[in-house]
Amino acid sequence: MASAFLSKDNFTKAKLITAAALIIFGAISRYLLKDIPNIETITVVSLLAGSLLGGIWTIVVGLAVVAITDIFIGNTIIFAYTWSAWAVMGFFGFVLRKRAKKPVRHALELTGTGILGVLFFYAWTNFGVWHIGHLYPHTIDGLIASYVAGIPFLKYQIISTVLFVPTVALVTIVAWNRVPQWIRTRENHKTASTAYARGEK
Repeated sequence: MASAFLSKDNFTKAKLITAAALIIFGAISRYLLKDIPNIETITVVSLLAGSLLGGIWTIVVGLAVVAITDIFIGNTIIFAYTWSAWAVMGFFGFVLRKRAKKPVRHALELTGTGILGVLFFYAWTNFGVWHIGHLYPHTIDGLIASYVAGIPFLKYQIISTVLFVPTVALVTIVAWNRVPQWIRTRENHKTASTAYARGEK
């Protein structure tokens, strides 16, 4: 499992370019949306990393976005729960790794999977609030109160997922289907230019 996550196939030009683009987009958009509760794009970049890139990127992309932006935004005492939740979010995309990458269909598949991922995020992080925080007593009633208090944030995050996942995923999947062709074309042009230059010498 570990060797598969770190294999050379995970570090092709197409995957490196896509991973960098997802991290940059996720970090910039998270920072810009920081004042709107639970409206975020980490869900979609994590799902896309798992589905399109697989391997180590399943975990790294989401965590990189959180790590970079937390420097400027900050986090709370439950950061271990939020970080681990984002790491797991990538695996919700990874389960769709072998699905055909038809843009519209796959974007909708990711949206449905993203909603499941958001429900997991809500369950895990609100458990963290109850477990580590001091807002609620460490009783069943306290745990229930934590989940009830988190429902408005869950609502916003579901809205965010329904808005961002299909749109961002659609654009990314179309680009993903074209990136390898673009790289091959550039490499062919480079090879041809090199051969031509050598022929002139």
